[in-house]
Amino acid sequence: MTRLLAVAGTGQVSGAERVLLRVLATARSEGWAVACAAPPGPLAAQLREHGVRVVPLPELGLAAGPRALAVPRTLARWARAAAAVRRAARGADVVLGNALTALPVLRLARCRPPVVWLAHDVVVRPDRLRVVRLSAPALSRVVGVSAAVTERLQGAGVPLSVVHNGVAWPVDPAHPEPAPAVPVVGVNALLTPWKGHHVVLEAAARLAGPVRIEIMGGQLPKDAEYADGVARAAAAVSSSARRVEVEVLGHVADPLARMRTWTVALSASTDPEACPLNVLEAMSLGVPVVATDHGGSPEVLDGSGVLVPPGDPAALAAAVVRLLDDPELRERCSHSGRHRVAQAHRLEEQTRVLLRLLADEAAGHEVGESR
Repeated sequence: MTRLLAVAGTGQVSGAERVLLRVLATARSEGWAVACAAPPGPLAAQLREHGVRVVPLPELGLAAGPRALAVPRTLARWARAAAAVRRAARGADVVLGNALTALPVLRLARCRPPVVWLAHDVVVRPDRLRVVRLSAPALSRVVGVSAAVTERLQGAGVPLSVVHNGVAWPVDPAHPEPAPAVPVVGVNALLTPWKGHHVVLEAAARLAGPVRIEIMGGQLPKDAEYADGVARAAAAVSSSARRVEVEVLGHVADPLARMRTWTVALSASTDPEACPLNVLEAMSLGVPVVATDHGGSPEVLDGSGVLVPPGDPAALAAAVVRLLDDPELRERCSHSGRHRVAQAHRLEEQTRVLLRLLADEAAGHEVGESR
């Protein structure tokens, strides 16, 4: 039986945490002993629902307040978290760090078992690259969720692997019956600035209609002001005389059911995505996708969608019009997207590959310890 300790960098739940939850749930179903160290937040409750033992950690983000006070407070938090992780790792065969924010704690913890970092970020900012390099001595392997992720980490001095994100497969294709009289263009993304909702709304203002725009996704507490701004901008677009209706749906309990009613799905992120689950989910349903041309999105789509420059509302609007006006193009994107998911992004297979990597790291450590 393999004993796995995961270390989450946040207690909130977004795409990276959804991936982690799926991995840990599968590991438990295969007989692994699984625990997860995590800060307070919704993630802990969902971990417990999956039967995962939770090791409490303090908040790992930068403390608020003047820098002279915030930095020592943050370092003190990291030190407490590292001590908790070090204790929990004594009973583990392998440690899995999830996302960039877990790295400082893993570096300070000096865990004896091998530490694998599951990287969900295309690391572009120099300060974040420095965090990776400083943390590299603690890592036995980095697993990126796309080649776009690992390409940025080539100089870190750690073995690199790629295991793409996956989604449930097979799923029935989206063929709404009856077809909507007004086409629906949807966004499924956390309401946070870098997801590009403001670009979507600027693009929506350029459409002649009739068209309905649906913005689906929850929000983190820190983004309440941004979410309010999105709602106001959506109302302003809807009040115009261009026959464009925009609705902010917020969190939806069954997002796939809503996505089945969409004509086109958008991923307008202004920062590069690593291996976007929202794009994969739309592809699995056969909903044509328009995505920004950076990070892992081109890698995921692999020609089965339309790419546009990031932060360009005119190009985004033109791509939407192109798909809405060309049913044959939509059909080609639909078939190609589903084929791509079936070939390279099945959740069951991708999770199996990741668990095999973790088991191999644990086995290699046991061999080394026995010598």
